[in-house]
Amino acid sequence: MLHKTRKMPGAFLALVLFALALAGCGDNTATAPAAPAATTTAPAATTAAATTAAAGTTAAGATTAAGATAAGGGSSAAVACSAPVAAASNGKTYKIGIAVQNTIPDLQQAIDGTKKGLEQCGFVSGKNVTYLDRNAAGDIPALATIGKEFANEKVDAMLAVGSQALTNLYNANKDSTIPIIFNAVTDPYKVLPSVIKSPTDHGPVTGMQALPPVEDGLKIVLETIPAAKNIGFIYNPAEVNAVATLDEAKRLAGSMGLNIVTVTVQSSGEVLTAAQSIADKIDAFLTTTDVTVVNNLESVVKVATDNKKPLFALNPDSASRGAVVAIGLDYFDNGVASATYIANVLDGKKPETLDIKKQPKGPTWVNTKAAEQMGVKIPDPILNRANKKFTDITPPKK
Repeated sequence: MLHKTRKMPGAFLALVLFALALAGCGDNTATAPAAPAATTTAPAATTAAATTAAAGTTAAGATTAAGATAAGGGSSAAVACSAPVAAASNGKTYKIGIAVQNTIPDLQQAIDGTKKGLEQCGFVSGKNVTYLDRNAAGDIPALATIGKEFANEKVDAMLAVGSQALTNLYNANKDSTIPIIFNAVTDPYKVLPSVIKSPTDHGPVTGMQALPPVEDGLKIVLETIPAAKNIGFIYNPAEVNAVATLDEAKRLAGSMGLNIVTVTVQSSGEVLTAAQSIADKIDAFLTTTDVTVVNNLESVVKVATDNKKPLFALNPDSASRGAVVAIGLDYFDNGVASATYIANVLDGKKPETLDIKKQPKGPTWVNTKAAEQMGVKIPDPILNRANKKFTDITPPKK
């Protein structure tokens, strides 16, 4: 579903410059008919564009103004390649192993975006690429088994979708030469600190970082509830992405006059009790892309509604499920951008030569029904800049 984008001149201009400066994909040879790629000799781009450009000589996913894209629908403005890369027409059929911890909307969108991006680069499922889609369904140790299966299948590249997938695919294939690309990973530097040391020093692993806009999320809480002091944060300490987000929230909270009240869970079945345990100690809930929590977001919505403690989220898709305001990244775009890395690797480049980049901030979504039920009014400025508005709460399909 395509949703409306409000005009934001500054952001729009910067991102248009980004898209223009970074059009192109592939190795830029005569066998890969692509538009000229961005290099150090290309016309200067903005600082924002420079930090979000894809690795090598290809263009990462450009986003529209305010990051307005269609959730999982493939209507995103992000582009992985402006033309097929050379490897897409050499007569070979490639195998790509895709591993994910569990299916939540954000991670599924990252997968869908990756496949769409690879189509843009010339790799079409059933024609010259085969996907080995593997979902651990919440069984973390199974990810290591999946990693070994990929090696046995002699895949040409592995895609780790999320932090747990990255950890396990790498650990299961330390002695393998199969490239590992990642997306939907909040902080790869904490996931594999001995391997991924910086955007340019990361061994045989690379991809697109997906760090939620924590500061913007906290600002939205204060914009909606100016008197808020205590913010409830439920998380699974085994999920590195959640810990990284929490660390960032704690780092920012003091200077914003906020206190982060935490409670841990080990499984989705504990989310309801965890939310209830802190409901009387907080002014609002804030959730992130913690798979354990997102899998049972409805429990947080229930507690938030029962106690009139509004729920805010750092992933846009939570808005449809009951978050009053949700701000975050477009994971479909994150997937498209990661496809650029896979295309580069299939085209002969080494992962260690492709710099890790950070996904730009995506859309803001709101839910007026959730706001009504949780006893809060969404300020007009937030409503005016929202990319999408929901008027009902819709649990995910089972």
